[in-house]
Amino acid sequence: MFKGRYEHLIDSKGRISIPSRFRETLNERYDSRLVVTNYDGCLIAYPLAEWQKLEEKISALPEFKKDTKAFLRFFYSSAADCAIDKLGRILVPQTLRDYARLEKEVVLIGAFRHMEIWSKPLWDQAAAAASDDEIVGTLERLGL
Repeated sequence: MFKGRYEHLIDSKGRISIPSRFRETLNERYDSRLVVTNYDGCLIAYPLAEWQKLEEKISALPEFKKDTKAFLRFFYSSAADCAIDKLGRILVPQTLRDYARLEKEVVLIGAFRHMEIWSKPLWDQAAAAASDDEIVGTLERLGL
């Protein structure tokens, strides 16, 4: 599973190095293919196998419901296949870079079965706004 937080730079062509720990997880459990899409002010990157599980769940949604249409238009339609190259990088499409405001400094966050890619300034804001009550609430739901 993906865990940890890593700061990297995005190059002028839109390539981001995937942290070696994340690449190890991909090599052990998955392959070198990621599906990247926009979500909650950042990008979310799923290993292909996890994305396929998500697609199974999506296929059960009633496609003509208003909230399903909004979901498909925003989240699903923005998805892009991003293979990891020999140097351990992915090329993030310009539309996704624009959405997440990825310019120079980025933060990659391990989020269990997927990873998130944040603009460092936006990550700093989100981390500062994180509520201890929310974190404690999640730990309580887990029985910890």
